[in-house]
Amino acid sequence: MFGAPTPRQFFLILLLVVLGFLLPLVLPQYFLFIGNMLMMYTVLALGFDILVGWSGQFAFAHIAFFGIGIYGTALLNIRLGIPFIIGMPIAATVAGLTGFLIGMPATRLRTIYLALATLAFAECAQWLIRTWDSLTNGADGVKIPAQQVFGYVAGTDGSAFPIVALILAIVLLSVLFLSTSKFARSLGAIRESEHVAAASGINVAFVKVLAFTISAVYASIAGSIFTLFQSFVDPDALDARSLVLMLSMLVVGGSGSIPGVVIGVALMGVLPEVLRFAPSNLLVWQEFVYGLIVILAVMFMPRGIWGIVQTRVRRKISASARHAHVQGTQNSQSKPD
Repeated sequence: MFGAPTPRQFFLILLLVVLGFLLPLVLPQYFLFIGNMLMMYTVLALGFDILVGWSGQFAFAHIAFFGIGIYGTALLNIRLGIPFIIGMPIAATVAGLTGFLIGMPATRLRTIYLALATLAFAECAQWLIRTWDSLTNGADGVKIPAQQVFGYVAGTDGSAFPIVALILAIVLLSVLFLSTSKFARSLGAIRESEHVAAASGINVAFVKVLAFTISAVYASIAGSIFTLFQSFVDPDALDARSLVLMLSMLVVGGSGSIPGVVIGVALMGVLPEVLRFAPSNLLVWQEFVYGLIVILAVMFMPRGIWGIVQTRVRRKISASARHAHVQGTQNSQSKPD
């Protein structure tokens, strides 16, 4: 480790847990549902950002691992009676192993070839879920029973909210530790230049596969969260729209940083609900709006909203330092000899 989360970061995570238990007491079910969705998308986007933002690998198999988390956790409970607290790590392990196996050949590709190969895997996974009727019930989907965590039943948005908040807090804490580790430094070096990273002694292939594996685990955890507050899932939940949504979250908020991911999730995650109440039934234009926002963000905010915030803060700090330096110089010159 090169460091650890700061006391302020620990406080914010603790605050998240406290709010997770308090907000269900005062907020209506609709807002709790939105909160659960945003927290789930935060876990999903954080895992995706490890590949895209941290290491610069444009791999699009993330949505398939999300599906492994959903169907794995739900089917283990339905078919074998395995509770959520055990089903979630089993599904995450399966997703991680699958990510490792897929990552070994896929991460040897680059740019558009990596994107196409991983997108093909995601499409194959959705096809398998849609056609394997005996296991997944095919296109008819699966009715998800109310999950139990140590006897606590998460059958509604309100009852699921504290559990989702607790899982998100653990994920955030783990990502914060990862972000200060040698692993994150290696990913940053690979993102800048694989040749320079290899010359520096970094095992590029291993680090990329490890990033792919960790990303798959986080995606599966997000899928398990889905089963806490949703009562039904079908293959349409794993289509290209979810991938576009994840990309737009990273581009708008700012990839490569936890605050950027959170900002992107908050803004793009509520967009469908905003469009739902907009005039002229604009929800049918959802994909167009996402695409337009991504294009505008790439053109005018290449580092996302968080990148703009960081740039302005640095400019203010630099301006303040220059002003203080000038004032100090003037004061020293005005003193009599």
